[in-house]
Amino acid sequence: MRIDRLAAPELSELWSLREDVTVRFDGDGATLRTPWGRRFVPRPAPAVREALRRMLLGPVSLANVIPGFPGYEMPEQHWDDASRDLLAVLDDLQDVVVRHLATGAALCLSVVPMAPETRFRPPADEPAPRARLAADVEIRREGRTTVLHAHRLRHRVELHGPEADRLLERLCGRDSGAPAHPPPAVTRAARCYAAAAGLLTEGAAPGGGSVRAGQVLLIRDEDSL
Repeated sequence: MRIDRLAAPELSELWSLREDVTVRFDGDGATLRTPWGRRFVPRPAPAVREALRRMLLGPVSLANVIPGFPGYEMPEQHWDDASRDLLAVLDDLQDVVVRHLATGAALCLSVVPMAPETRFRPPADEPAPRARLAADVEIRREGRTTVLHAHRLRHRVELHGPEADRLLERLCGRDSGAPAHPPPAVTRAARCYAAAAGLLTEGAAPGGGSVRAGQVLLIRDEDSL
């Protein structure tokens, strides 16, 4: 085995549009048909057009559209002009933009907007160690995807792939003592994303004990209900 294959996959931040969004480009701009109505982007720059086109197809690294596109940890004063222009458009479209985390090419987390006028800005600093899933967060399985959501929230978080259970443990404030999978950078980003989605609160007790009304409940397989 080659030595470079022993390295942990790197964290990637990916972007896409909700699956029920379509985009039509014409000479004046881009028109998005969304669940909340039509949205119009006037005279988008070429990079904005290309980003929207790619995001229609699924999760994409916007660094492939604009080299050096900033991650969630990069302060705004370090953004370049092209990144700033694209982020300004995406900021206005937050209610239809899905944010993802991936390790290598494998998705591990998605944050999906579920209502109009949503705001999602992950903090640069990881939430405090005591921050964990709020008691009203429901956890369920939809096929191979673990879904976290609460009725008060405007986003839902989806966990994907073989690391989903371990990542859920980290969000619940538990640590099984397993090796560093997912890698620390992924766990840190996932906690920042979960905090921005409103899932985390400080002072909640770690998971365990008897089930109480309103407590986090994991339903292993929705099809078995």
